Amino acid sequence: MNFKPFFAVSAVFALGLTAITTAPQTRAAGVTTAIQTIVPTDFDTTWNVLLKELDEGDFTINATIKENSTIRVLLQSKVPSPWVDCGSVSVDSRHEVLGDRAYKFLAANSVRYLVGDEEFNELIDVERRTSLNALATIKLEPTRNGTLVSVDAHYVMKFRTREFGRKITPRFLDDSVDFSSSDEGTVSEEIREGSKMKLVSIRCRPTGELEQQIVSVLKAPNS
Repeated sequence: MNFKPFFAVSAVFALGLTAITTAPQTRAAGVTTAIQTIVPTDFDTTWNVLLKELDEGDFTINATIKENSTIRVLLQSKVPSPWVDCGSVSVDSRHEVLGDRAYKFLAANSVRYLVGDEEFNELIDVERRTSLNALATIKLEPTRNGTLVSVDAHYVMKFRTREFGRKITPRFLDDSVDFSSSDEGTVSEEIREGSKMKLVSIRCRPTGELEQQIVSVLKAPNS
């Protein structure tokens, strides 16, 4: 099985967008993406297939605890949108001289843009970078018909925003939000629209792709 969870940094350059996290996170229950499935192979075969297939892929095996029937797998991504859904952010920037700009981007992914500040009459360069660390826990349990495989994950989304301008006081902000397969996390971000800011709520939840890809190795042709 050949996954590609480790992505190169993909800088999306839109010209006019800003996102900054400042408020504490809140959490809410959601539809779970955790998986429980029974595979027809015995415990040892299932264990060995998981180790082999995940080791050949681009996940990192974080820990194996056979006496507890547990495997932990780490995923790191600088393009988080396949793995988490954080919605989208829109920005409207209006300036008589520098022009009007309207943007919309995925909140989970990195972006760089320019926004016109009408108070200081300059373009502000905003760089917003995101990254994801996810730790999946795989537990195995022997059953009469094979092995019960349970997968759930803990996600940490990081947001880093930098602003650059000749006249403004730049903002340099970092924040994070964590959530699991069975819930979601929310942070508030200040979005620059010209010289003014608007507060938006960024709600992140798992897409289920991580859990599905882990289980799918048990259906690999060579398993």
